[in-house]
Amino acid sequence: MDKSLKMKIGAGVAALAIAVTGGGYYYFHMKTDKPEMAIKAVTRSIEKHDVKGFHKAVDVDSLLDSGYAGFVEGLTSFDNSMTPEAEEAIKTFTQMLRAPLMLSMKSAIDSYVATGDLNLKENVGVTEILQRTGLNDIEVRSVQNIQVKDANRDEAFADVIIFQSELGREFPLQITLARNEDDKWQITRIQNFQEYVAQIIQARRTQLDEYLAAAGEINARHEATIRNAEQNYGSILSLGSLTQDKTRAELKTLMNDVIKKDWEERKQELFSLRVPKNAETLHNLYMKICDLSIAAAQDYAKWLDDKNAATIKSAEEKIHQSQTLMTEALAIARRMTS
Repeated sequence: MDKSLKMKIGAGVAALAIAVTGGGYYYFHMKTDKPEMAIKAVTRSIEKHDVKGFHKAVDVDSLLDSGYAGFVEGLTSFDNSMTPEAEEAIKTFTQMLRAPLMLSMKSAIDSYVATGDLNLKENVGVTEILQRTGLNDIEVRSVQNIQVKDANRDEAFADVIIFQSELGREFPLQITLARNEDDKWQITRIQNFQEYVAQIIQARRTQLDEYLAAAGEINARHEATIRNAEQNYGSILSLGSLTQDKTRAELKTLMNDVIKKDWEERKQELFSLRVPKNAETLHNLYMKICDLSIAAAQDYAKWLDDKNAATIKSAEEKIHQSQTLMTEALAIARRMTS
């Protein structure tokens, strides 16, 4: 199972609790025997760096357990093409990952409450986990609809309204609260974390598809220009010779005004695209290909003046490197498309 899939499986678990800890400062006028007290207690415990008080307000074990299950369900429900074998592999892996991940995230949460810092040196992987779930990039805007259930007066629910930039809109995280053994309200789980995860994955898939389509169109259009320039290159040589100043001057103009310019324009168009995180490796390859091709055109144009063997060798080496990277980029883009 590849590393990215492993990280996706565990990605959202403690982000739930950290989302709650970072939930903003919401104050209520209320009686003490209301679920709002648990929400207020969260912010108060963070302000006072009161880990014990935080755990009274949040059942971290329950929150992480439900979040872990919700993340796996969100991941598998999104991918309709997943085989039964792949689903079984995920279930097996989640069991292996669960215990160390819980310990790491609980430690990070306690550190955050106690000091305001996740202690990433000791809790390796927390940053990656938050990034994978998109909860590193949310803004908690309000807490709404706090209600005690009619059927069970010891259970309540509320909506934590977040804005998630990848979704480009607000999303209500539906938290559940319950009375604990001390008859105090405590945040216990997020009901719709599976839905949130599925929507994040869908948004990222959509953004990736949009990037691949846009980058593909840019590359195809400019490749047509380069192929036409190569034909013109052949035509110039067929009508003259590299020993002739006129021929070399025409080739230099072709290199500088057509080929080099076109690669510069391609780079600028690619640079202007919105690049989703999971396309950064591919995008960086495209940028490197453009840079190598621009430098190769510059070297070739220089060689047409200085006729130095080292100059043309440098140009040929850059062309070879760019062709190798283009082959790699095409393979990555095909895998991402499928």
